[in-house]
Amino acid sequence: MRRFILLFLCLSFVFLCAESSLAATNPFVDVPLSHWAYDALGQLSASGVLSGYPDGLYRGGQPVTRYEMASALARALARVDATKAAKEDLTVLRSLVVEFRDELDALGVKTDSLDKRTAVVEDRLGGWKISGELRVDLEDWDNDVTGDGIALSMARLEFQRWFGPDEGMRLYVRLDDDGDGGIIFDKFFVEMPLPSDATLTVGRFDRDFEGDYRFIVEGATDMANEAWLTDRTVEGIGFDKSFSLGSLSLYVAHPGNLPITDWDNPTSAWELSAFAKLQFTENFGFDIGGQAFLGDDTSTVTVLDENDDPEYDIKLKNLWTVFAGLRFDFNPNVAFKGIYYYQGGKIEESPSALGQWSEVDFNNPSAWKIILDVKQDLLRFSSLWLEYSQLDAGFFIPYGQPALTLVDDDRWNAVNGSAGFVTSDTSIWRVGATQRWNDRWSSWAYVAGHRLENAGLNASGDADAKLLQWGLGVEFQYNENVAFALGYIRADWNRDAENASYADEHRLQFRTAITF
Repeated sequence: MRRFILLFLCLSFVFLCAESSLAATNPFVDVPLSHWAYDALGQLSASGVLSGYPDGLYRGGQPVTRYEMASALARALARVDATKAAKEDLTVLRSLVVEFRDELDALGVKTDSLDKRTAVVEDRLGGWKISGELRVDLEDWDNDVTGDGIALSMARLEFQRWFGPDEGMRLYVRLDDDGDGGIIFDKFFVEMPLPSDATLTVGRFDRDFEGDYRFIVEGATDMANEAWLTDRTVEGIGFDKSFSLGSLSLYVAHPGNLPITDWDNPTSAWELSAFAKLQFTENFGFDIGGQAFLGDDTSTVTVLDENDDPEYDIKLKNLWTVFAGLRFDFNPNVAFKGIYYYQGGKIEESPSALGQWSEVDFNNPSAWKIILDVKQDLLRFSSLWLEYSQLDAGFFIPYGQPALTLVDDDRWNAVNGSAGFVTSDTSIWRVGATQRWNDRWSSWAYVAGHRLENAGLNASGDADAKLLQWGLGVEFQYNENVAFALGYIRADWNRDAENASYADEHRLQFRTAITF
């Protein structure tokens, strides 16, 4: 095989390189300016695909060895621009990787990483990536609120497009089924790179600052301990930056439907949030953040009495939360975590229709949780999550609940407030476990106890409400795109009073999840 054959093989990758659109000076002294391959060799050399010999010669008439071919192939792959790849180029690239796998291994080039690289190239073919997810549930409920049957729990399409200088900007669009037969733009934003490893995000997006402090079952099962402040979709501007000790994330948004008294009568507020994730050593990390809602005095919420008559009006002035978290890894498999929240703020109240407003201070509620997280690599057969948390009455949880939302949310709202405010001092303990048996089979189990002090379950209104919630499930990954999950969840309330709001319930669910 002659060296000019290598030229033609490598030319398949020229147009994948950012430099391919520019003419380059040929560095090889033995290739005359009049040679038909002069410009192509210059481009390949400038992009790092061809290096020639140490004496500066190209030696185009000399036969090429398989090791030289593998070396050029590895450098070509490293320079591939995933956003400009053509399907034909990918076919050539994959076949060359297979053909020269032994030589690449001998040169110390990990072919596994090359396979992943070509997968990324194919995934972002032409700068676009389209993916989606479909979940269909067959459910049996034991309550008087939710019906049995087959439900489409998720229908989602995701579109991503890389564009701009060096294809460094990203458009992300997510379309979801709204549950009523319509389509909503659940997320719609653009990410723009900034100097010094920073990113600007504009549009409708979310940020989850509390992921390290929540029990989550990954896979087809839609199960996660709710975040208390974040992991919500907002419309605004976000800024993210990485640095040597960790990362900084902040955003300003206008939620537009922040519930203060009930979900059907929202008020509006500007939201400012900031979060720093710091990693001081390999074992010790610290998180600190804050969130503030600055009220819009033109938004008034009317609170109704037990007869649905207007009782008083509320205007949000401001509401703020500061929080700090600690993460300590005893070893790679055992971690201790804790997080603390403190709130304050002001609202204005007025007897309905009187227009006489007076400021009311919050009672500065707090909340906290401590966690022991043990990985499956230590216990061999299962992971283990142990958690204990407390929330003061009056603590505000935007759009969220402190309970795990696996049974009907209306039941929990009836006990502990549907406006985001925790109405009773609440303590929660949780034990969760996940098991990964092999590449296809996994399972999970969960149990939690909730105690709401003086929730008014008896005639004197001083009895506690207690909820015991538990569940278990198994998942089977049929192939990389299809998974099946079977889960059972049960909620048991204490029986201090006859009240439909506290009725026990269970849910048996079989889910088919398809990703593409």
